[in-house]
Amino acid sequence: MAASRQRTLAGTVLALGPKPTAHPSKNSMPLQRKMYRGGKVWAQVDDQGELVTERGLVKIRYREDDDREYSAKASDVEDIDEARLKKKPKSSSRKPSSKKSPPKTMADELPPDTLVIYTDGACYGNPGPAGIGALLEWRGQEKEISEFLGHGTNNIAELTAIQRALESVKNPRVPVRLFTDSSYAIGVLTQGWKVKENRELVAKIRGLLGKFPNLQLIKVKGHSGDPRNERVDQLARDGIDRQDQGSN
Repeated sequence: MAASRQRTLAGTVLALGPKPTAHPSKNSMPLQRKMYRGGKVWAQVDDQGELVTERGLVKIRYREDDDREYSAKASDVEDIDEARLKKKPKSSSRKPSSKKSPPKTMADELPPDTLVIYTDGACYGNPGPAGIGALLEWRGQEKEISEFLGHGTNNIAELTAIQRALESVKNPRVPVRLFTDSSYAIGVLTQGWKVKENRELVAKIRGLLGKFPNLQLIKVKGHSGDPRNERVDQLARDGIDRQDQGSN
């Protein structure tokens, strides 16, 4: 039994290197057909048909009559599974990837003769340097507004963005849908919130709203993937950044 154990260890050491090592057939242990990573191999077994392992490795051959042996993880060497071998390998070809379209928004569902407006305000600190952004779309045409306001609050920036956008509309008789992520602007302009600050600005914008017979202000969720909302947010920040760069 001791001699058998010594032969097993010696054979295992020969197979540990990264390159195949010739092993005299007269010293070879019994081989049995096994499965290794989806293919058939010959693996070294003992007299009871169990894998002969050392440090978790077992010696295998790809051909029974080839003395070159390789080390393989014992956990990867399995009994033959004929059903598994008969399965056709999955094709490696992939369908060409297609870029996902931007998510549909309420603005995308509006009639083509509707003037779509998105506005946003930005403020670095509150108060602090403030900027506005606005996007106007009508029948395939676009207009962008990006402006630095100076020192102000975020609420002033949100309101001023709406003011500038409405002032730039040449024909107030067209249907207008104005989207903003400012709950404050929606509240003081359309929901009767009590105005404690910015009264003059709010009054001026309310006067502008009265010139549009078919105008609705619509609240959108900020930073939720709406590409137009993201765009006006960037325009507002660009207004501040350009001023900062110019002052340096």
